[in-house]
Amino acid sequence: MNSFKDKINSKLNDKILYENLKNFAASYKKSRSAALSGLDFENLRVKMNNKRTYSPNYLETLFQRFKNNAEKSGAKVYRAKTGADACRYIAGVCKTHETEYIVKSKSMTSEEIRLNDFLEKENLKPVETDLGEWILQIAGEHPSHMVMPAIHKSREQVAEIFSRFTGKKIDKDNIKEMVKTAREYLRDYYFKAKVGITGANVAVAETGTVAVVTNEGNARLTSTVPPVHIVLLGYEKLVEDFDTAFDIINLLPKSATGQNISTYVTWMKGCNPSANNPTDSKEIHYVFLDNGRLAFFQHPEFREALKCIRCGSCANICPPYEMVGGHVFGHIYIGAIGLILTALYHGEEKAKDILKLCIGCKACSFICPAGIDLQGIISKLKVIVGEKYGINPVKKTIYSTVIPNSRVFSAALKSASFFQRPLIAKDGKHLKSIPFIPESKDFRTLPAVASAFFTEKFKKNYEKQQDFKKRVLFYPGCAIEYFYPEMGESLVKILNKAGVKVDIPGKSVCCGLPAIASGDGENGKKTIHRNLKQMGNPAEYDSYIVLCPSCGMAVKEEFPEYTADNPDLYKLSSDIAQKTLSLGMFLKKENIRLRVKNGVKATYHTPCHQARGLGSSAQEMLKEILGNNFVELEDSDVCCGFGGTYSIDFAGISSGILNKKIEHIVKTGAEIVITDCPGCIMQIEGGLLKSGNDIKVMHLSQFLDEYIEI
Repeated sequence: MNSFKDKINSKLNDKILYENLKNFAASYKKSRSAALSGLDFENLRVKMNNKRTYSPNYLETLFQRFKNNAEKSGAKVYRAKTGADACRYIAGVCKTHETEYIVKSKSMTSEEIRLNDFLEKENLKPVETDLGEWILQIAGEHPSHMVMPAIHKSREQVAEIFSRFTGKKIDKDNIKEMVKTAREYLRDYYFKAKVGITGANVAVAETGTVAVVTNEGNARLTSTVPPVHIVLLGYEKLVEDFDTAFDIINLLPKSATGQNISTYVTWMKGCNPSANNPTDSKEIHYVFLDNGRLAFFQHPEFREALKCIRCGSCANICPPYEMVGGHVFGHIYIGAIGLILTALYHGEEKAKDILKLCIGCKACSFICPAGIDLQGIISKLKVIVGEKYGINPVKKTIYSTVIPNSRVFSAALKSASFFQRPLIAKDGKHLKSIPFIPESKDFRTLPAVASAFFTEKFKKNYEKQQDFKKRVLFYPGCAIEYFYPEMGESLVKILNKAGVKVDIPGKSVCCGLPAIASGDGENGKKTIHRNLKQMGNPAEYDSYIVLCPSCGMAVKEEFPEYTADNPDLYKLSSDIAQKTLSLGMFLKKENIRLRVKNGVKATYHTPCHQARGLGSSAQEMLKEILGNNFVELEDSDVCCGFGGTYSIDFAGISSGILNKKIEHIVKTGAEIVITDCPGCIMQIEGGLLKSGNDIKVMHLSQFLDEYIEI
């Protein structure tokens, strides 16, 4: 693990990587938005996902259909069980044709099986012809992105690599010279090579046709000039017909680079004429790679990952990836899909550390053009790996003995509240410092544990409420119960003014999400079961209200999943899930009118699980209420870097993500940042205070209580 942390720290200190990924992320979002303008992206991705839901038997039918059509056109089709099997077959074809050189167009599948390494051991010389791949080949590195393999390199670094390789000085500011150098070197190899190897973006079963999508044209040269063409592809590239293929070709460039369409879309079928082959026809080999794929096509959840179209969009919008790049956030494949495919193709041992890099923001699941719930699969893999390899023993103890037991949890934090007194800052709400905390983790000012918890305050001040017609149960969650009880009090006051009675659970029990996110599914389940016993009868409440969207998401997603083996609890959790809303959602549902009491310039940060867990944002409501006093926040729905214990385990990544969020907040000139999540407040307010910034951070409930009339 230390070497893994060292790799992370090395990338966090790489300023070129940071600037490259930051600049690309900003431009990508704009380009993608423009490319998708006028399209119903959600409908397109649902359609694509449904079309590519194949049973194992039907997948075999598609393969046989493709094979028959390809062989009718003169091609050879080989089924490789493993990566080693595929490598041996490909090397055998190369040796049969006595080629010294093999030209290759970018193929992540060949990276997956380490084809170049195998060929070189067989005294064969593969030459990458994609510019980015070639740069990395001569630099002795591997890709850090599926579509832009050398995104981690600067112009200066590329010039230095070219200078070392060619033995002549290359001007770092002369991009044309660098491109010319690559072209002059690579062009001859298309004619020297007797074998060209490409991947395929789709393989159309009804005709035996494959398509390759590129921006450089090298795939066309690789597949046409040498007398032998080998196509290495996985079974997941099979589609029924051209309609499905066109759906993929339509969304792939938009999702990958924000282009309307790639520069080259090359369709290939059969053995075309070839002047360089004694038979006067090109020799074609389709090598279908299994390497675990066929087994996972039988898995009800993991087979979803095989719908990936290799666009790389899950990396393009991933906050942790943007901090460390693909040489850390992945193994061969990178981004969210890379974490999953590492576990499926290369084993849990290689995946166990990198899976922890997922912060759980769900951005990948919502941007995936194939409609894959990437974060959901990662969450399941974390639990599988956690069961096999164990989790941090301190966390395990907390999740098993402290958090599920409300009495123990409350007593522990009550003790913390007492012993923290010498550390409390003048404002009485935050800690001046934490003894012995490493400097790398001391990037924010943390809140003090509340002296009186929310449940105590509720029973003292709000247990006797007017018997309003409307009645809700407010689930406070751990952050509001123990750190921010004033947020819960504001909610009670707001809803009472709106004519709504508020109840709370019998005891405050964690939602279980922290344990599950850390890979401890067993204790997450135990906590959820105990929680449900405190949540009352759904028939008695109009809604269940949360002020922490992560808790709300857990109620809606994790509660039903972790009670699926208990019919009574499953029904209870499903009924509660259907009624669970955030404060803003409830106010909108009940059509409760709001008006400004005190004018103030404000902006809004959309929490990850508010937008992508509860499917809502208070931004439009605040725009309507505040009018010109509302300032939109750039990347409002991008993660703040909190992620619970993630911000402790990976403090460098967390603080880097936070710094970007603060940079955007400061640009707004707002006096107040409003958000729906106490965790986001802990992170953003802590970062602002640490940097000496006096911008106020408020929960929506507090803001409405202080500045808005009902």
